[in-house]
Amino acid sequence: MGNMPTVCRPSLSLPDHVVDLDDVVLHMQHQHSEHPRLGTALRLMRSTSVARRHLIDPLEIVTTPRTFGQRMRRYAEEGTRLGVSAAKQALDEADTVCAEIDNLIVVSCTGYLLPGLDAYIANQMGLESRVRRLSFTQVGCAGGAYSLARAQELHKAHTGAVTLIVAVELSSLSYQAGDSSIASFVSTALFGDAAAAVVIRDDRPGFQLNDAYEDLTHDSLGHISYVVDELGFHFDTNPRISRIVANAMPQLKEWLGKIGGPVDPEFLISHTGGPRIMHEVSKGLQIPTDMFRLSEKSLQGRGNTASVVVFDVLRQTFEDPPEVGDSGLIIAFGPGVTTVAVTGSWVG
Repeated sequence: MGNMPTVCRPSLSLPDHVVDLDDVVLHMQHQHSEHPRLGTALRLMRSTSVARRHLIDPLEIVTTPRTFGQRMRRYAEEGTRLGVSAAKQALDEADTVCAEIDNLIVVSCTGYLLPGLDAYIANQMGLESRVRRLSFTQVGCAGGAYSLARAQELHKAHTGAVTLIVAVELSSLSYQAGDSSIASFVSTALFGDAAAAVVIRDDRPGFQLNDAYEDLTHDSLGHISYVVDELGFHFDTNPRISRIVANAMPQLKEWLGKIGGPVDPEFLISHTGGPRIMHEVSKGLQIPTDMFRLSEKSLQGRGNTASVVVFDVLRQTFEDPPEVGDSGLIIAFGPGVTTVAVTGSWVG
């Protein structure tokens, strides 16, 4: 296994309430019955390929108007609970105890809290007071891959360190009953609530981290964004995002070639994004579509869970693991527009 940072088996913590796409489509149909493009909006909701999702509250509560303050109080409460639950499971998966954790990385883009979720989680778990904390709140769906890239850098700086990553996304808190934009219809169909956690250390089997790549596409700030008003966050995404992803692939492929990375990876941990995003990654990197099977399964059963996705897909990868020595690629996209990729290999 050597002295390279290795991602252990991730854990997933899902809220209790499950909603089917049909229920959400029906709600939006009633809520916006006078919408001039209702038929198109509902078709786009169904095209997300999401079948069901987990929510922290029942649908009737999610769709009840709430103030920004009410949303953030719920974020603090449930975000901490789900994050701690996932973190405890991740420690068990990695045969690790709290006292061993040197670094805590927390990623979440669906709420605001001060002190941050990292402080709440560290307190509830009883992590050492000296633990190094990094908290990333504005990298969106790229957060899972982004946190792994930062973890790899931490391990270069602190040999033998043990890192705990916790990702918490409560997208349902961004639902806005009065928002009739097409982006709101799609978001309401697409995003789910979840938390995930993973331990990274250099003496366990799993996904060994090798190199990380990051690219910020200029002049695309409005393609994935929040509009913030007195009621909270309104998620906005530009349908041209798939074109941005397509344009980013040649540079990523060139980088993989330069570092001797997996131009033809033997396994793939891809953020879901949506069917069109996965199509552009497949086409741009010449990766067979069947390698997105676990990403598609995550999207169908849990929706787009933002920074949690790559950990969910990696967790599924552990269930039928690659051969020792196989090369892998983790890839995700987020606001900016940011492309993040992490290369590695499977170690036993």
